[in-house]
Amino acid sequence: MIKDKVDGLNNLIKKALEEETFPGVNYCLITDKDEIYGCFGKKANYPEVEENDIETLYDMASCSKVISTTTSIMMLLEQGKLRLYDSVKKYIPRFRYEKITIWDLLTHSSGLPADIIRASRLQSREEALDKIFDALLIYETNTKIVYSDLGFILLGLIVEKISGMGLDEFAEKNIFIPLEMTSTGYNPQDVQRCAPTEERKDAVYNGILRGKVHDEKAYILGGVAGHAGLFSCVKDISHFIKMILNDGVYKGKQILSKATIDLLFTPQVAMKNGVSLDDDTRGLGWIVRGTVCSAGDLASPQTILHTGFTGTNIFIDRINRVGFSMLSNRVHPTRENVKIIPFRGMLGNYIIANFGGRNNGN
Repeated sequence: MIKDKVDGLNNLIKKALEEETFPGVNYCLITDKDEIYGCFGKKANYPEVEENDIETLYDMASCSKVISTTTSIMMLLEQGKLRLYDSVKKYIPRFRYEKITIWDLLTHSSGLPADIIRASRLQSREEALDKIFDALLIYETNTKIVYSDLGFILLGLIVEKISGMGLDEFAEKNIFIPLEMTSTGYNPQDVQRCAPTEERKDAVYNGILRGKVHDEKAYILGGVAGHAGLFSCVKDISHFIKMILNDGVYKGKQILSKATIDLLFTPQVAMKNGVSLDDDTRGLGWIVRGTVCSAGDLASPQTILHTGFTGTNIFIDRINRVGFSMLSNRVHPTRENVKIIPFRGMLGNYIIANFGGRNNGN
């Protein structure tokens, strides 16, 4: 029975490959009873074809926000080193807005713009930071949700300020090593193991990006930033999923408290005065099952999820007891291919219907 369900899942992915949704894709599917992994397609199509394998490292893009940055912030909270409603300015005096809090940044409701205009023209880390600190609010705080890379760059800086460590160092010590995510990190050394992403010809980079972060801002910030920069493989991501599904415990070690896990699954902002602020319901860092859900229509209200621009995604459904991550390099060699967007939800429906809840292990 389980073999038939896995075959059905794999056939959906093979069909997506035939439709050129992505060059290649790896996945992990975790339930209370099963660990299932898949590897398909090519690691690279250009300039030379390279076969994919299960150990391929993918640029996690914005999934970095939840796996690394949000988790780091929550760990500092557990250590008594910050409060969610602390002012950002308390930790970053250069930040101009005294009333914007860590909570506002985590929920994308701060009022900061989504991005730096013409980020591909940035020349230095200093210029990027200047633009972030000079950014004007585009709406009143807490009146709208606008997904903001700038907010998460600031969160990364807060982690560094409080911990006295680089974000990469803090995450490695407190998240990746305890979770045995031995291949996960920033600025990977084994470039050939990495799936290439986009071919670029701009001020940021000239050539095919491989082992270097795709996001322009993270690149100019040195490859380590709160919004992007992480590289990982599906086996490592499976360890993270297991920890979340097991109320913060991995192999007998309490990585995050159950209270923190409960909070991550709690919707934080969705409506104001009866008006929807966004199609997504925002939690702390994570999306909590909203109207438009990349985990599909069958995901329970206790589902947290996130996607990455390069072609990555992760969702964890606490009620249906299933977690899934699909890693691809859909931006190789160009970002124009967006077929993955509808495919994610269709695949999520199949996964929850066939592997969720009482279907686990059957």
